[in-house]
Amino acid sequence: MEQALVNTINKIMPLPEHEVPLVLTYFKLKKYKRNETLLQNGNVAHEVFFVIKGALHQFYIDEAGNERSCNFSFENEFLTDLESFSQQTRSASNIKTLEASTCFVISCTDLVELMKKSTSVAEYFRIVIENVAAEGIRRTKSFLSFSPEKRFQELMETKPQIFQRIPQRYIAQYLGVTPESLSRIRKRIMISAKS
Repeated sequence: MEQALVNTINKIMPLPEHEVPLVLTYFKLKKYKRNETLLQNGNVAHEVFFVIKGALHQFYIDEAGNERSCNFSFENEFLTDLESFSQQTRSASNIKTLEASTCFVISCTDLVELMKKSTSVAEYFRIVIENVAAEGIRRTKSFLSFSPEKRFQELMETKPQIFQRIPQRYIAQYLGVTPESLSRIRKRIMISAKS
């Protein structure tokens, strides 16, 4: 389990061997039941979650009281409400488990302390934040420029596991369509793939 965390960091920013034990002391292993709330909107995001096993769902509640899915995290991915975590302000989003999940968790204060002690970890999280920002821009561009079909195909290419592990209603929210529209898009794409 610890190796999964080390391997994920090493892919972007190789950790010096002597820093590995230091890094691991800051992360706590936690297990969560299915449908457990990890972050409630209105609270401050004090933790970052690294998924060892399971699936996390990040969503907003709009003015009409409807859920709006904005992110899913699977094995070897980090998740938090980045704005709330980095600025220690109230979170606008919620994070829940969609499956029974095991995560390595680090608090904001511990991460700040660890980043002071390890330049590799500091650089790793700087890159992760850049990637999150780039992904946010890409997603906004996708919503403004692409048809629902194109957004569906893009999701199939970038996160195919979503279609095996995430309920259809959440995928529809994520793509900004109704579940009925998602079913129609799916059928059209399956038919055109066969022909």
